[in-house]
Amino acid sequence: MVMTEMETIRPHEDSTSLLSDAEALRAGAEADGYFYFRGLLPRDEVLAVRRQITTTWQHHGFLNDDVPAEQGIVRDGLFHYENDENPHWVAYYRDVLKLRDFHALALHRNIISILEMLFDKPVLPHSRNIVMSIFPGDLRVTTPVHQDFAYIGGTEDTWTAWIPCGDCPLDLGGLAILPGSHKQGIHPKGHFSSFDTGLAVPADSVWAASDLACGDVLMFKSTTMHQGIENVTGNRIRLSMDFRYQPRSHVVRRDSMQPHQQWCTWEDIYQDWAADDPLKYYWSDWDLKYVDKQQ
Repeated sequence: MVMTEMETIRPHEDSTSLLSDAEALRAGAEADGYFYFRGLLPRDEVLAVRRQITTTWQHHGFLNDDVPAEQGIVRDGLFHYENDENPHWVAYYRDVLKLRDFHALALHRNIISILEMLFDKPVLPHSRNIVMSIFPGDLRVTTPVHQDFAYIGGTEDTWTAWIPCGDCPLDLGGLAILPGSHKQGIHPKGHFSSFDTGLAVPADSVWAASDLACGDVLMFKSTTMHQGIENVTGNRIRLSMDFRYQPRSHVVRRDSMQPHQQWCTWEDIYQDWAADDPLKYYWSDWDLKYVDKQQ
């Protein structure tokens, strides 16, 4: 899988000015299907999560031990990617999903307040939070053009917050978004597999992509087309997080409230958390309308 060539690229347009005007925020969502908020999250809070994840990388032997773990320099000759047949990856991912601060970041007030304004109703943060660790060395693992709806289901009014966990210049690989592509609705082939290269888009499409700083947040609708950017650094792992949100009154697919990949249970994740931690099962008292995944 490789990224689609982007002949025309413009920088992500900073949406921060919309935060003081709910109508302008909703108009921006309708027009572009995405937002870019510069410095939305406190840098030190994001870096604290990064340190915990890179320490987990180090524990699982992913990193060059001669370099500080926070730099994310991969061990010479090592290459991993998300793969349920790779026991090393599965063991690492189970551990990273146990990090409380990672899950807490998804509920950060700076994010939730935007979604409350956008939806004008209570927000359901999906509990299926995702860590993406993109190794250099094989550009075929770069995420091709797709819509998140194919993997989320439920309501089209689900939004993803894509957060670089550390500074993310373009050569490390960020996220490219196709503004306005949500207006095409649900694509009949919104997903990708190992046998194709994602959704086809016109060659003259104008993409949005930028260097991103720690604390920046991209948000986009589940029907907005987007793709990963190739990590061409040669020795650094790109780290990012995906959190998803929808109006609480809309239907939610049941697996959106399960741990990502379901390689472990919530009981596994919570086993070392405080017994009275309010983050545990935070959604359990809400009257949610579940639907099952269609095969």
